[in-house]
Amino acid sequence: MSSYAFSSALYKYDEMDLKNGLKVVVIPMKNNSNVVDINIFYKVGSRNEVLGKSGIAHMLEHMNFKSTKNLKSGEFDNIVKQFGGNTNASTGFDYTRYFIKSNKTNLDKSLELFAEMMTNLSLKDSEFQTERAVVMEERLWRTDNSPMGYLYFRLFNTAYIYHSYHWTPIGFMDDIKSWKIDDIKDFYKTYYQPQNAIIVVAGDIESKIVFNAVKKHFNHIKNTSKIPKIHTIEPKQQDRRFIEIKKENQEVELYALAYKIPNFEHKDQIALSILSYILSGGKSSILVENIVNKEKLAQSVYAYNMDLKDEGLFLFMAVGNKDIKAEQIESSILKQIENIKNGKINNKDLDKAKINVKASFIFGLQNSSQVTSLYGSYFARGNIEPLLNYEDNFDKLTINDIIEVANKYFKSESSSTIFLRK
Repeated sequence: MSSYAFSSALYKYDEMDLKNGLKVVVIPMKNNSNVVDINIFYKVGSRNEVLGKSGIAHMLEHMNFKSTKNLKSGEFDNIVKQFGGNTNASTGFDYTRYFIKSNKTNLDKSLELFAEMMTNLSLKDSEFQTERAVVMEERLWRTDNSPMGYLYFRLFNTAYIYHSYHWTPIGFMDDIKSWKIDDIKDFYKTYYQPQNAIIVVAGDIESKIVFNAVKKHFNHIKNTSKIPKIHTIEPKQQDRRFIEIKKENQEVELYALAYKIPNFEHKDQIALSILSYILSGGKSSILVENIVNKEKLAQSVYAYNMDLKDEGLFLFMAVGNKDIKAEQIESSILKQIENIKNGKINNKDLDKAKINVKASFIFGLQNSSQVTSLYGSYFARGNIEPLLNYEDNFDKLTINDIIEVANKYFKSESSSTIFLRK
């Protein structure tokens, strides 16, 4: 068992590894709330899929709430509701997360449910067929019939050619239609093992209590096979990529731009995340102030630093106003990018961003759900150090660091651009 403490706003945490490789992380918040957020992270997401079988990690997330050896379909949810808790799950590019938020008296039962989920899913074909239809509806609703969702999906299709980030976690519709129940079973057997999981608990509880409860429910679970290694590296992009998409009934034009950036562990990540806030974090941010308020080119615009386990993306996306062309939005965004690259940004912009980002960071640490999400995201991607060094590196950040990363990564040859219009 290890224990770490910080002089920063971050909470002290304790960690322990079981003999079967299951990692347990506890963040005692000592806030007298009696509330705990109990999570299990699996180090598997769409990154672990192969072309032709995309979306399986997300499909398996849905199946986890169906029947098991000892639970009927839907009983997991009902048990959590009966003891006054709430539960949900999400699948990302790099990991899958399940959580139960409840009174700490329900810790034992929650861990029992997660252990049942890890070892005893029924994966019945009848339940799979029903849930597949639900996932297809989700794909239609969030991607195919959503202009912004479709733009986002196609942006990854364009930016990544070889790596499995080529698709987002929902997967391709034709793949969803072609899955077999055996595909789901194989994926479950391969990735839902103790050695590939991390339990993260935050809230008003002592570490020792959590460790003992986890041992009780997970110590006996054996691993079944080695976890496959991913060797895929996206070839270096050397030319600007551009596609134009035309969709029926599309009344306004949308614009997307993405630049390749390093993974979540890289030292430039803090500067990139602050830059995303300077660009679109609030009404007075550079993009919102100029493109939405002054020039009236777009209804909305945002910049987002997507830090992934492998090479990520810095995204710009905008929804144009009526009769505005995507080219006009592009011209304005590229102008603002060039301004930053040329040093037309001041310490006032940086100081304001740092104050707001730090306040948001500290405020988020008051919520056990956000604490488990934050810590778990780093543990699940394989390295907690960037989080532990966050505050120190954040305080050292200068305006020159912002200008430097803009020049380093915002290059035409590593960009992907999409126009979406009628």
